[in-house]
Amino acid sequence: MKPVAAKKWIPAVAAPALIAAVALGAAASASERVKLDPKSPQDILLMIENSKDTDFSGNLTATVDLGLPQLPDVGGYGPPDTGPSDGTGSSDGTGTPDNGSSDSGEFDADKLTHMLSMVSGTHEARVYADKPDKLRLQVMDGMDEQDFIRNGSALWHYDSATNTVDKATVTDMPKDANHHSGCGDNAEPMTPGEVADKFLAAIDPSTAVEVKEDVQIAGRDAYSLELTPRTDDTLVAGVSIGVDAQTGVPLGITVDAVDQEEPAISVEFTDFTPETPDAARFDFTPPEGATVREHDMSEHMMHHDMKRDGMDGNKPETVGTGWETVALLDEEQLPAGLLDSEVLDQLTTPVEGGRLLHTSLLNILVTDDGQVLIGSVPEARLQAVADEQ
Repeated sequence: MKPVAAKKWIPAVAAPALIAAVALGAAASASERVKLDPKSPQDILLMIENSKDTDFSGNLTATVDLGLPQLPDVGGYGPPDTGPSDGTGSSDGTGTPDNGSSDSGEFDADKLTHMLSMVSGTHEARVYADKPDKLRLQVMDGMDEQDFIRNGSALWHYDSATNTVDKATVTDMPKDANHHSGCGDNAEPMTPGEVADKFLAAIDPSTAVEVKEDVQIAGRDAYSLELTPRTDDTLVAGVSIGVDAQTGVPLGITVDAVDQEEPAISVEFTDFTPETPDAARFDFTPPEGATVREHDMSEHMMHHDMKRDGMDGNKPETVGTGWETVALLDEEQLPAGLLDSEVLDQLTTPVEGGRLLHTSLLNILVTDDGQVLIGSVPEARLQAVADEQ
């Protein structure tokens, strides 16, 4: 897999991590073995590709156990500010935003700690999909709810805990915009299919692909596809994808980390209906009194098009291939102030020649001379690459 530079607008992959989980009921259903007509890995991959236009709705349970360091306890850090700091990109609660944007492009410790707090633990969500341009995902966290909505060219994010709404309008949406439709300070959570896409796109000779025993997920018969790295120089032990035997839609995905007993990432449907949801599910009106912040997506979409066309001059250099890939970033590719931040010091540990942020699936090495190396590889691999630069 090829890691990418961290951007202001983080698609939920990049974080592969932002919504993944193991549900108690899901684990039980997956243990119920079934017998389906035999299929080759290529047959199942074709089923997944042909399912891209399938409409559906369902409940998800998800959890992430990345072994993240304890969140830093720095005075004043907490959830993102619910109001404007300079009067731009916000409204008075009427739903009419002021001109401008609240995005500064600089490192924000509040946003980072808020994002990290959402990564770990178990989450429940409801998802509705009317392909190709309607998607709604409701994430429940106790009494709080977050909504991520795409309805044609309208993009919404609502956080009930802060009564804050982020809105964006895009007139020329790329085909894969469902992976990039989050707006505001939070990354958009992902369905099992979207998480699976990231790993399926990385299949190359460094990956062994096998069909394992058939299973049941959300009460539906499913094929079990397993991806295993053909190298010891990676933190990923393997990826299992449960594929609906009827529709080809991925119903669940589990990512195992080396030397970790519990899955590092797991996303799974607990119920799944392959039918077109009611159109009203994608309508959204900001609640009364909500703070509404409008964002200009034109620059983000232009950057997306440049990356798609291979013209992005800010694309990070990479070393190695497949699971052993390491991305090299310089200071210009990072949010301003990140390398000098106190929160980075608290999240990382001192290592030879720099500091390391370690998770079970990803290592980030910040060297004393300002290099940043990222990869799903052991620390020794990052150190070796750094020494070669």
